[in-house]
Amino acid sequence: MTDLRILPGVSSVTRVTGDGTQWMAARGTRDGSLFACDWIQALVLEGRVYMAYVGSATTPITLDASWANTDPDISLDVPDGTAIIPLAIKVVLEAFGSTALFETMTLVSRTLAASSAGTVFIPINIRTDAPQSSNCSVYVGPTVTSGYTTGAFELHRDCLQKAATISTADDDQGHKPNLFEWTLGQNGFAPVLVGPASMATWATSQAASGYIQYYWAEVPENSLK
Repeated sequence: MTDLRILPGVSSVTRVTGDGTQWMAARGTRDGSLFACDWIQALVLEGRVYMAYVGSATTPITLDASWANTDPDISLDVPDGTAIIPLAIKVVLEAFGSTALFETMTLVSRTLAASSAGTVFIPINIRTDAPQSSNCSVYVGPTVTSGYTTGAFELHRDCLQKAATISTADDDQGHKPNLFEWTLGQNGFAPVLVGPASMATWATSQAASGYIQYYWAEVPENSLK
């Protein structure tokens, strides 16, 4: 018989002992196989995964009718000393409007968005007792400085070219797809935004309305070293 024990409270982020001083037996299945928590789920357990959103309940927000590099629909600033890993970016369209093209894009930049105007959104910890607080700044409908600087890249881009026969807003409501998303699970890997850095998402179409959701894991920058 193998007696395997662990010391709980050892953080997967800080790599130092936390609140645990009592050794506990490791857990396993009935056939004797050990099991461990996925790293992202472990970060959720530590209270280090957050979300932010645009639009809520049955009330979408009005999205931009045209694209401008200083006018995303949502922005997220990562300060120096903090790092984040994007987990999911979801754009849901309620209305496309009447013109032929819808575009959505998420930009990752090595510079801060330096948001002004817009509305501050306090990141929500998806562990409901919220043992940690996010260091990131999120704005809805901000005006930002251009993130198109050296080293910037597009994390996700999608578009919808509609049929020429669809010419009215009423016709567009039933046009699919209406979900455009990037997820860590589907992509297989994710960038790491080490502060100062930023992420911003645009969703543009004539008379468009909808919802945007961000999910990310957030850790101290020194935990990556």
